[in-house]
Amino acid sequence: MNMQRVSVRGLSILIPQMLDRLDRLPDDPPEMTAFAGQTGQAACVVFLQPIPPDRSMPFGDERAVVDGIHRTLAGDQGLIEVVGGTADSGRSVMWSIVKTVSQEDGVQYGLTLHLDCAGFVVQVQAFASEVGVTGIREAQVYEFARQHGWVDEHGHGWARDPYDDGYGRGVLMNLSEDDGFDDSFPEHPLSVVRAFVSAFVGCN
Repeated sequence: MNMQRVSVRGLSILIPQMLDRLDRLPDDPPEMTAFAGQTGQAACVVFLQPIPPDRSMPFGDERAVVDGIHRTLAGDQGLIEVVGGTADSGRSVMWSIVKTVSQEDGVQYGLTLHLDCAGFVVQVQAFASEVGVTGIREAQVYEFARQHGWVDEHGHGWARDPYDDGYGRGVLMNLSEDDGFDDSFPEHPLSVVRAFVSAFVGCN
């Protein structure tokens, strides 16, 4: 993926070339930069800014992040993944992906990513929404799962929280949102978010 260079508090950060910088709005935080991009199936906006370390997710403690998200999920949301580790630069990184489901507009996937830097944390917030015909990935994977016996005639086996089988709040992650299907649907908003994360962590 081709990358472009932007500055966050003097630190050089690389983000995908497909994102175009947006004009600042009057209410934007002073150090925030916004970008936007689109694929055939996804419209994306990305916000990049430095935050104090005490506002960051706890690096190295994925369980704490999962528990915090579980406590705050709305009825139209579901947790997709929480991942922590080390970027290629050696910096600590943590990210989460949460979906929000709308009857009218389909599904939006929201990414929050924190990269630990000297004295501050780079925060990336990205939102990728379905455009055009919605639900294609879910419908095709559901039929595939049904044919292979992964779900029964009542739909059991289709959806579950990825970290707690007993968690039932909101709209649970479903089989189509497994990263194993990203390559089959590269322009889907979830695939786009994951590709962004992979490129960002690999370059910063």
